[in-house]
Amino acid sequence: MIAAFLFFLAAGLAVFYFQSLLLFAQVHLRLLALLLFYVGLRPSLALALGLGVALGALMDSYATTPFGLHLGAVLVLVAAARFFRRRLLLQRIPSQVLASSAALALQEAAFQAGAALFGLQPLLGKETILRHGWEILGTAALGPLMYHLVKSLEKFLRRFGWRASGETSAYQPLP
Repeated sequence: MIAAFLFFLAAGLAVFYFQSLLLFAQVHLRLLALLLFYVGLRPSLALALGLGVALGALMDSYATTPFGLHLGAVLVLVAAARFFRRRLLLQRIPSQVLASSAALALQEAAFQAGAALFGLQPLLGKETILRHGWEILGTAALGPLMYHLVKSLEKFLRRFGWRASGETSAYQPLP
């Protein structure tokens, strides 16, 4: 579990720095949220929560918002991923895009509600909602690529003997 957490945390940091340093001014995609969503779909709840808390705290420390605003929104995203994990067949691309866009919309709603609770001016203008909607749809369109990235990272970890909690092995040792 620790090795998987550190490995996915390194992947999350790479996505965070790629998004924040290279794409920030030109492209408004929520790649880190998408990574957290697809890690939340995996069998290990502890991995998803640990990664969500670590990367949510990172986003809070990077932003100028009060501490806990991004963290709360990330935890809503992980909860949405756990909800969709049992309800949708995520092997199909349309259901992946639908599930990720719904989870990202819930995350945005939680962020705006948290901003209102902290006394910040929520961004609820027509243009802002339209822009955030396009960001969510653009990010959700990249969902199948992130799904394959997470599956590839898990295959890499399985080479070294890691299994997600909840998975069963085909090999059963003799008693």
